[in-house]
Amino acid sequence: MKLHRINAVIVRHVYEARRNFDRVIDTVWWPVLDIIMWGFFTVYLAHSNRLQPTVVSCLLGAVILWGTFYSFQRDMAVAFIDDLWCRNLINLFSTPLMMSEYMAGIIVVCILKVMVGLIAASAIGWAAYSFDILPWLPKFIPYMANLLFFALALGTAITGLIFRYSTKVQALAWSFAGLLMPVSCIFYPISSLPKWLQAVAWMMPTAHSFEGMRQVLAGQGFSLTHFAWGAGLNVVYFALAIVFFGWIFEKARTRGLLVKQE
Repeated sequence: MKLHRINAVIVRHVYEARRNFDRVIDTVWWPVLDIIMWGFFTVYLAHSNRLQPTVVSCLLGAVILWGTFYSFQRDMAVAFIDDLWCRNLINLFSTPLMMSEYMAGIIVVCILKVMVGLIAASAIGWAAYSFDILPWLPKFIPYMANLLFFALALGTAITGLIFRYSTKVQALAWSFAGLLMPVSCIFYPISSLPKWLQAVAWMMPTAHSFEGMRQVLAGQGFSLTHFAWGAGLNVVYFALAIVFFGWIFEKARTRGLLVKQE
């Protein structure tokens, strides 16, 4: 891998963001909209004396963390779809650019976009709802890392599917994370699920991250167990995603699908 090629991929997206302001708006729009909507909901429940302050913090914290996960997974796949829409793949891979360099550049761009969205959502949460995430952030960072690692695995697998089936499956970039919401236990504990569904939830790194977050906000401290389980599952899922992506990419390359993408 060559750093100057990775930097070229990053610069390409930076130039696009400068010329297309909607890319910047998209980075902050959904995180801010989510925190505003859920913030109003928590204010309503708090004024009705139906929620304790800890529960309000759990809801707003969960919205911010889920926003980082969803944005990273979506942007990973959308970055590749954008090159499909622009008919740019043949230009990219006619150069010495390696797939690993291309993916590394996209990962850096996605991390930067997630950080912008996180800062925007946190600022709105603090200014509008007096929810300050900074005191909790040191204990949240390991869980956020697990969320981003899992989002990377999902984004890699979805990108592989798009390589194989082109834009026919592009909706997965926006919708797949939503399929995981019920078993990710974003706003409720795993114990609230049916027994058979709890087994599925325990296999999700997202569920372990949100369970750990709730323990932190409840004053029970950082849960090494939830972090370790989430990290272990991420290693397995990421390894499977890499193997799947490598197999799909090699199959697409040998069959000439890279020049036939629509």
